[in-house]
Amino acid sequence: MRLLRFAVFAAVLLATPAASVGARAGTLSDSRVGFSADRTLILDGKAYVGKVWTMPGKERHEQMIRGFQPVFILREDSPIGDIVLAQLHTTVEFVFPAELRLLADPRLTRHPIGHEVVNGIPTMEYAVDETAPQGHAEGTLWLSRDGIPMRCEGTFTAPNGHHSTLKWELSHVKIGPQPDALFEVPQGFNKLPAEALAPLLGLKLKSAKG
Repeated sequence: MRLLRFAVFAAVLLATPAASVGARAGTLSDSRVGFSADRTLILDGKAYVGKVWTMPGKERHEQMIRGFQPVFILREDSPIGDIVLAQLHTTVEFVFPAELRLLADPRLTRHPIGHEVVNGIPTMEYAVDETAPQGHAEGTLWLSRDGIPMRCEGTFTAPNGHHSTLKWELSHVKIGPQPDALFEVPQGFNKLPAEALAPLLGLKLKSAKG
């Protein structure tokens, strides 16, 4: 499910300097409604606090990294995402982590185990235990009836044996249409290759140009 997809996305782009990035189309949420929320990700015990804005088919994620506040803009119909660094008047195109293919698997929601209200939002709770060539996902996730990924607790083990513990939660969720401008790349910004931005953020990104 794409809730876990976002956790792995965050692990790859926000916390793992040695991570590589491969091709993948799509957004990171299956939400059928627009919303904004505060987002907390705890990866291997380290907390990352950010914000997310979503409309069906497009998303905006913000996260403080090394004194910068990059904006990640994602679209359902494209394998290419954009990173916007307003402080540097710069944008970068990148491609998605190949590991996300496992976490897009609809089988991850085939074991409902109950209902729970998470930060004011009713959800269905699912048990996850799935393996594919991209790795193994195990844990629990909570989705609203509109597909909003409210909470996730679990682990992801890559084929090389790398093991990550993941916790994710949304709070202060506000459901409603979000301005189109949030999902647009500013005009007039300098475009840099992903490799030029990576050292500033402590990331290893693969350029959209291969």
